[in-house]
Amino acid sequence: MVRQTNKPKTVSEAKQSLRIASNNIDYFGAIRRNPFKSTASAFVTGVLWGRLKKNAGLPPGLLEIALQLIKRM
Repeated sequence: MVRQTNKPKTVSEAKQSLRIASNNIDYFGAIRRNPFKSTASAFVTGVLWGRLKKNAGLPPGLLEIALQLIKRM
């Protein structure tokens, strides 16, 4: 069995492939595909974060809604 070894890329080739790969990344793709879910999850996360910062604890109903929302995404 013959094993093929790949020749390592030069620094300039590696930089070029990294630039091409980074241009193809769409960070907001999930938000564009699901704008309502994204907005709702951001809102719930903000509410939960605000409640946690006040040390008031989380109401059980709000926590359950947040978990259901996360499961559906």
